[in-house]
Amino acid sequence: MLILISGITGMVGQPTAREALAAGHQVRGLGRSPQKLPKEIADSLESFATIKDVYDIPALDDAVKGVDAIVSAPSGAFETALDGQILLLRAAERAGVKVWIEIPCSIVSGQANMFGSRQIFHAASWNYDWTNLPLGFHEGYDPLISFRNHAHLSSSIKPIYMFTGTIPEYVMYQPFLNNPFDTKAQTFSYFGTGDEVDIFTALDDLAAYIVAAISEPNAADGGVRYVESFRASMHELADAYERVHGVKLERKKLGTVGDVERLLQEGRDTTHPSNYNDYSSFIYLQIQLRGLCLHDSRDSRRWSHIKPISLEEWLKAHPDI
Repeated sequence: MLILISGITGMVGQPTAREALAAGHQVRGLGRSPQKLPKEIADSLESFATIKDVYDIPALDDAVKGVDAIVSAPSGAFETALDGQILLLRAAERAGVKVWIEIPCSIVSGQANMFGSRQIFHAASWNYDWTNLPLGFHEGYDPLISFRNHAHLSSSIKPIYMFTGTIPEYVMYQPFLNNPFDTKAQTFSYFGTGDEVDIFTALDDLAAYIVAAISEPNAADGGVRYVESFRASMHELADAYERVHGVKLERKKLGTVGDVERLLQEGRDTTHPSNYNDYSSFIYLQIQLRGLCLHDSRDSRRWSHIKPISLEEWLKAHPDI
């Protein structure tokens, strides 16, 4: 199978490329900066399609030619998550339609190419399960929700969406998010009781799940997939860290869920939503502490050939957090 990975140089794109190549697939990359790819990935690609920006239609059309599946892994920028994915979807429609049924515009405006495509399209969605969250609840999820709604209404392609809970490599290394560990001070900080459970999916497991999803016989039917690597509360995170590193952490409670929601509102009152990352850590904390997006990881169980990493294994593999 020839897989196009849009955003191949990014956090999700690179491990997905490695996993797809290891599984024997051909991989084509799409992005702005091929030099960002590690040599072992770059040298193994079928090709790399360079794009100027998300509005580079000719580059999109070239990139999707002949591919069997598309994995859309854009950056977190609003325009790449919404505009970029819609334009990539349209390019896939143009390349993948097998039967063209023309419906006169006087009957159904704008839907002349609604039928016939069997393209496999995995949309960006590796988050908490936002399918039941309203627009405005999480500014960063709004473009993804809007894309899903628009694709459902306007496209013959049925994207795959995969929900993962927290990606630990993202949370623990992003300066604007709350890494609870301060290894220099030997402290562990948290909100809530510390017993609220969160779902985690590590990047290498996520990549394996993505390749499994797009490789299934019914992948073109789209739909939602639910996966995980492990589950843990804040106290369980701290306990595991202490076991792995042989240290004792001072645990510091920073406040309640009510404090989180107050700080979130203060952030929204004083910050333009385009800069939502200034307060986004409180959105994630609200979701976690309220248990708003816990899911049943049914597809992890179904893909039993994938052996997910455990919490302690992940901590051993990331000694620098």
